[in-house]
Amino acid sequence: MSQDDGKDIGGTLGLVVTDRTNSVGAYLPDLAPDDRERVDDYVARASAAATLRAYQSDWRLFCGWCDERGYQSLPATPAIVAAFLTLLAERGFVPQTPQRSRGGRAAVAKPLGRSTISRRLAAIVFAHRAAGIDPPSHQPDAARLDKAMRAIRRDKRDDPSSRKRPADGDVLRDMLRTIAGDDLRAYRNRALLAIGMAGAFRRSELVAITVARVSEDARGLLVRVPTSKTDQEGRGHSVAIPDGRRLEPVRHYRAWLDKAAIAHGPVFRKLTPQGRLTEHPMSAQGVALIVKAAAQAAGYPPALFSGHSLRAGFLTEAGRQNANLFKMREHSRHASIDMVAEYVRDHERFREHAGEGFL
Repeated sequence: MSQDDGKDIGGTLGLVVTDRTNSVGAYLPDLAPDDRERVDDYVARASAAATLRAYQSDWRLFCGWCDERGYQSLPATPAIVAAFLTLLAERGFVPQTPQRSRGGRAAVAKPLGRSTISRRLAAIVFAHRAAGIDPPSHQPDAARLDKAMRAIRRDKRDDPSSRKRPADGDVLRDMLRTIAGDDLRAYRNRALLAIGMAGAFRRSELVAITVARVSEDARGLLVRVPTSKTDQEGRGHSVAIPDGRRLEPVRHYRAWLDKAAIAHGPVFRKLTPQGRLTEHPMSAQGVALIVKAAAQAAGYPPALFSGHSLRAGFLTEAGRQNANLFKMREHSRHASIDMVAEYVRDHERFREHAGEGFL
């Protein structure tokens, strides 16, 4: 059966299920169509959009593998899921149907890291729960799957870290200096990098900024973040962007709005290949591409940088400047102080070293 024979189990979730024997309706509550649509909409909003997109991609990959092997993807047994995950750990998987990456290159199978494999499992569990059936991790033979995952994590514990390099104060200054010119793209990219780092924004937060969510203050800007990865209930945060004199995020922001004559709607917008302004916000992937391009122009290996480098850069530089951990957490909107401390530890390893006096 092809992917076209799959069914949508989650409404706006967009999770495709390939199932040869059972109708999806058997797994869903006996609701009228309008009631089901409303429930699906609220279920979709329970998880961040970026997470849902990742789950959708992961689930389709699993369905493609099941289709090639002749296995049933929903419900999937623990043994089937364990076979899939161990394959990802050993050599990866690319569907037989030709696929190409964003750069136009053919996709190549390669072993995955434990965090990516864990996300693949989370997507499979999510799809089963969305369909109202027990996920493989809660079926009678779940111990088999649990042992396989424990072995994967153990075998890959010494894998090199995939953490990208932070764009700290010096790196970001170098990046900004490479973006010369007075066209729209140059103004936008300078503002994007400076504001992204100054606000410790996630990519999804950065591209979601609108003019209405930014207010002027005598000391800089206040950016309202209505929801975030750690604030799914939408309590919201106000992020202060100081009127800095080194990276000048406020000046770059105002210059971009003036240059583009933006008075409402998304702040960071897509531009056409010819450099014309559109009404549409940039994508999260677009942020990553700009960071990589600026890093390369500044003489840094682009593969070491990503969209997250802006957020990590703020925390790394703040730690270097002995900023208060609790203030750093407040600014970055992390759920845990331990997550913030991770950005500080590497820099602290040589400070007041225990062996400094005798080595």
